[in-house]
Amino acid sequence: MNRFRSRFKHHLDDNLVHIHKNLYISPADPLYYEKVIRYLDPYSPEAHFKLGQKHQSKGNVPKAKFHYQETLRTYPSPYYSAANKALRQLSMKTGEKSAHVSSAAAEEHANEAKSPFISMLLIVLLVLNILIVVLYFSADSISTTISKVKHWPVGKEVTYETTDIQYLMHFPYETPRGKIESAIHKQAVDLGHIHTKQNILIYGLQTSTQSIDKNAIPLLDKNVPDKAFVIAEYNASMDQTVKIRFLDPEINQKQPLTAIGANLVRTALDSYIRDFGKPPESLDQLIQDYPHNYLSFIPLESTSHSNKVASTYSGEGGWVYDAFSDNLAMMFYPNSHERTRLPYEPIHIEIVKSEHSLKLISGSQLIMEKNAGLGANQQTPEAHFTVLNRVLNPQGNKRGVYGSAGLGLGMLAIHGTNDESSVGMDRSLGCIRLINSDINQLFAFVPKGTVVEIADQGAASSNNELQELPITNEIIPSAAPSIIETSFDQTFQWLG
Repeated sequence: MNRFRSRFKHHLDDNLVHIHKNLYISPADPLYYEKVIRYLDPYSPEAHFKLGQKHQSKGNVPKAKFHYQETLRTYPSPYYSAANKALRQLSMKTGEKSAHVSSAAAEEHANEAKSPFISMLLIVLLVLNILIVVLYFSADSISTTISKVKHWPVGKEVTYETTDIQYLMHFPYETPRGKIESAIHKQAVDLGHIHTKQNILIYGLQTSTQSIDKNAIPLLDKNVPDKAFVIAEYNASMDQTVKIRFLDPEINQKQPLTAIGANLVRTALDSYIRDFGKPPESLDQLIQDYPHNYLSFIPLESTSHSNKVASTYSGEGGWVYDAFSDNLAMMFYPNSHERTRLPYEPIHIEIVKSEHSLKLISGSQLIMEKNAGLGANQQTPEAHFTVLNRVLNPQGNKRGVYGSAGLGLGMLAIHGTNDESSVGMDRSLGCIRLINSDINQLFAFVPKGTVVEIADQGAASSNNELQELPITNEIIPSAAPSIIETSFDQTFQWLG
């Protein structure tokens, strides 16, 4: 602070501080530092520090802190360090005090909160102890006591079990749907009157029979439901109507035909691989002139009515041939949208001597059945053979002795005959005779390499009910390949 100086010094000048014009203040004034801040210098570090000490001595901590903080706003100053130290001391003292007060208050509050809780807990424990003592000395058990307190209601649930009784009905192909509905409805109602509390199931199969079954027969073959084209269901005690459901004809007709076509080619491929040790590069190698005529044609795929062959699947119809596959089922399969997995079930022939019948079979499908003539005096042996030759108009020692076509088995053959009266009889020298129209139809569906089984009684597959396919001609293409399946320079020596 600069003292006011005049030309003539007054004796009081040393004890006064000149503020403004005629305004002076004395350092001895109790409000000296307040007046310095108000009138002379509001940022004076000395004045703020002195006021901080003054308020601290009086216990006014907030004002003391304020003035110490104002002192620190001027740097450097002689009072900066002292003000900073004073602030730290005040902060420590107030912190300890507030912490002590807070801790004491919290402890007091916790004790107040605990008191009613502890009291309630003690009361509950006391009641539980009394209850346990009473139950312990009581004659009844706890569960009995609870049961006496609460009477639990017992509900009732009743279930009436019904059993299915399955029946089978046969319907000729081309039977009008109205007649099928009437016949199966009548049978369901009649059976419902007999079995009033049981579920009647009737499965309908299409066969080559001439008339509809008059009565449904008990179902014995568990495979029939998979072959049925219509199902009727009726329970007289529960149903007001007979539920008749016709299945998709694509499942019952198209898929079996597709399977036959696929397995026809697969059987030929299997034989070709056995002969040459590898699959053909192209299926055209299966359809060659005699004696390499493993097949007479590539069958039509039944859903697309196409026999074009692709190397990869596209779903555009026809077939897929993958020569690099080591699985016959994946080597040749339908190129259809359904992508149905068809297992490889080789085409084979079963000849039952006691029935004079020849059956062409693939899996559970009966492709065709023909009446056959056999050898006199049991000259037709019971054994397994393989079709080695497929030839049209085979030449023998006598003209026409083998009919219009022959399937050579070695010394024996399945062939046609000009003596149709011998078919169904035992007149041959050991060969199997068919009428010419039958051998012509059979010839197209028997690949080279087909296995032939001759037995006195029916084989296992013949004993089981086979599904008949009367429309196999649908998979024969209208334009047959131009191949020669006749041997002009070979005379066959089959037994005849």
